[in-house]
Amino acid sequence: MVGLIACAGKSTRLFPCTKVLSKQLLPLYDKPMIYYPISMLVKAGITEIGIITNEDNFELYQKQLGDGSDFGITLKYFLDKNPKGTIASFNVASDFVKNKSVCFVLGDNFFDGEQFDEEFKKAINNPKGAYVFGYPVKNPSAFGVAKFDEFGNVTQLIEKPQNPPSNMAITGLYVYDEKICEMAQNCPLSIRGEYETTDVNNMYLKMGELKLVKLKKQNYWLDAGTSEGLFRASEYVHKKIKKTQKQIGHLDEIGYLCGLISKEQLRKNYEKLKKTDYGKYLEKYLK
Repeated sequence: MVGLIACAGKSTRLFPCTKVLSKQLLPLYDKPMIYYPISMLVKAGITEIGIITNEDNFELYQKQLGDGSDFGITLKYFLDKNPKGTIASFNVASDFVKNKSVCFVLGDNFFDGEQFDEEFKKAINNPKGAYVFGYPVKNPSAFGVAKFDEFGNVTQLIEKPQNPPSNMAITGLYVYDEKICEMAQNCPLSIRGEYETTDVNNMYLKMGELKLVKLKKQNYWLDAGTSEGLFRASEYVHKKIKKTQKQIGHLDEIGYLCGLISKEQLRKNYEKLKKTDYGKYLEKYLK
């Protein structure tokens, strides 16, 4: 399985902060936002990851993350010259994802929680059909939303409905089997003029191959692509780090603890970072 992270949008919800910089490169507390979805994938065992970005930010992502070797992973970058919706990412990176199961993440989504980690690993270890992850929210009209029948079965996913049929928002995390490239190619343009993830998910649903994983409130999910969401996610990370004295989304640490880089590589990384709080955190592994 490979990972694919969508970062090609115009980030208008965070303007003017994103006038010259992709939102996924903005700080979410003490790290660039993009570190969190990458770390989520790596902890789950996905080490080949593609990043979809636009012309303005393509080189910036490469400069920030390199080829991933510092963390023991492989990062590839794909240029979407004319972004037309999230599912178009599969057409842009078709050679990378063809005939493979894929974990697809919207780069501004932040996840945390033990139950989430367990459910996520179950999905990627059994990638048949499509998995979507739902989370109860107070403002479902801002998201894709699940509609249920009287028995609790999903009958439809609706993108940003004015009258939401439930409060179960569909998060920006999806696990697809190897059919996803073909499905993306056959996805029609929506009324908004985009290739929507919701439409592909409904295609899987019609085939009886969509599974909705309902995340419980004790987990944590936020769309960090708004000022409020970015602030709340940053506040959450800050409080948890202070409480546990453990980092979240620290790619160097995760690479080492997952056995992807040696202590020698970790030491090399540390030498470049030792004057920073991010680097000093690694000292405990080098004694």
